Amino acid sequence: MARLLEFASNHYWLVSTFIGVLVALLWTSLQGLGSRGLSPQQTVLLLNRENAVPVDVRPEASFKAGHIINALNIAAADLETGLARLTKYQQSPLLVYCESGASAPHMAKRLQRAGFTKVYQLQGGVAAWRQENLPLETSK
Repeated sequence: MARLLEFASNHYWLVSTFIGVLVALLWTSLQGLGSRGLSPQQTVLLLNRENAVPVDVRPEASFKAGHIINALNIAAADLETGLARLTKYQQSPLLVYCESGASAPHMAKRLQRAGFTKVYQLQGGVAAWRQENLPLETSK
């Protein structure tokens, strides 16, 4: 223990930098705890292999203009009432997405706080999905 203290006192900058990096890594890992960002290709695999439930958090007009097949539309403003629609999917993987990927992380965290354990996000949102020329369905 004495040698460790001697090393730390002789290499103060090295030890403090190490501690700073360690704290930054822990902070980053805790921020994204539970919700995982997926590329469009990874999303297709999740939807096909694990029967994930797509949850579109955009406004209804955007949803109707084009959404991932079989998606549920639960706008960010209506999450509290939308949770009732999602309770039957409590044990299923949920794929949360928005237009650009900006609001999906916030919604994913809210779902996790509500007890959903398998929550994923589409990185880049519908914009990334379109860029990969993946199919969208429209509603009337």
